[in-house]
Amino acid sequence: MKKQIVKEFITVKKVRRLPPKEPAAPPPIPRRILVVGRCALDMITVCDEHPIPGKLQRTEEGFWRLGGHAANTCCVLRRLGTDCEFLGQLSSISAFESLSSSFNALGVDISSCPRMPLEPPHQSIVIVRGQGTRTTVEYSNRKHELTYQQFMGAVDYRKYSWIHFEARNLRDTLRMMQAVRDYNSRNEEANILVSFGLVNLRAISLLLADMADYVLVQKQVLTTYAYMNGRETVWAVRDRMEVAHKRWLANQPKKTPNPNKDATPLDENNCTLPVQKRPIIIYENYEEGASCLLSDNTYFKVGGHQPQKIVDTIGEHDTFVGAFIYAMQQVKLSLRDAMEYATRATCHKISEIGFDCLRCMPKDLISCYYA
Repeated sequence: MKKQIVKEFITVKKVRRLPPKEPAAPPPIPRRILVVGRCALDMITVCDEHPIPGKLQRTEEGFWRLGGHAANTCCVLRRLGTDCEFLGQLSSISAFESLSSSFNALGVDISSCPRMPLEPPHQSIVIVRGQGTRTTVEYSNRKHELTYQQFMGAVDYRKYSWIHFEARNLRDTLRMMQAVRDYNSRNEEANILVSFGLVNLRAISLLLADMADYVLVQKQVLTTYAYMNGRETVWAVRDRMEVAHKRWLANQPKKTPNPNKDATPLDENNCTLPVQKRPIIIYENYEEGASCLLSDNTYFKVGGHQPQKIVDTIGEHDTFVGAFIYAMQQVKLSLRDAMEYATRATCHKISEIGFDCLRCMPKDLISCYYA
């Protein structure tokens, strides 16, 4: 009997391969505020009268705390409820771990800060009780300042919506601000706002202010250069900024040292030069009110406020800066309302010691009227 050969046929069912699913878009990186500057140790002593040289004077009130303009601005932002990051040199000496602990207790990110094996800058501040005056002896040098290389190695621009620069190490700070402007020009969606704290009217400080979106002028400028009020101060800053910018342009090398003589001259009647975006200049003063000069030379002023008592004026300007940035970024207030809110926050701060009182500060301007 013939053997039956059974052939088994295996049928393979063709399955259509569906295209792979597109990976989900990564969640947007939460953007925060970056404050670039210096951290210092403030040793504060409260006396009834100014110390007499060569005489021993005792007092029962005094304390140490975290200080420095940039560090104080971070304290204000955290007390108001805004995420922020500090970038500056910190000391790696174990005796000054309290400065890093203060940042961690406040919730300020310091993971990108470089460490140095030196004592941090410190200030000896003597406050005269009831007069609102103080005497400050500051210790700092160029080794305590953040460099341009450290800034570029630590900053991820995608994480920030606002960068505030303190007037320290001006030549390197100029390169830092230029790097932020270059990033904004390459990425139109970034739109990182830049603010700068103006302390004096030196030429390089004015060039730095010309590169910022907001220039926050301290009271020291008015007292040093003997201006009468905030209006005169902001106009003087604008005029000197234009002079410094023209001098800088005049010193730049010419791009075409041998221009073509056969080229057709430009028509002066129809030629339009590119308009340079000028910064908004704000002078803070809680007594007479903050003054503001817009890019189109429009001037306005908000009303002043007088606190019931003056207890601690250390960090007065830093409170205005932090509250102004908070109102503009977090609450999305208008420029005038943000200046009003920052002025009220300054009055609230100087009536108490430290920045803890800002926790009770209303979180918007409308609530301030009913507080």
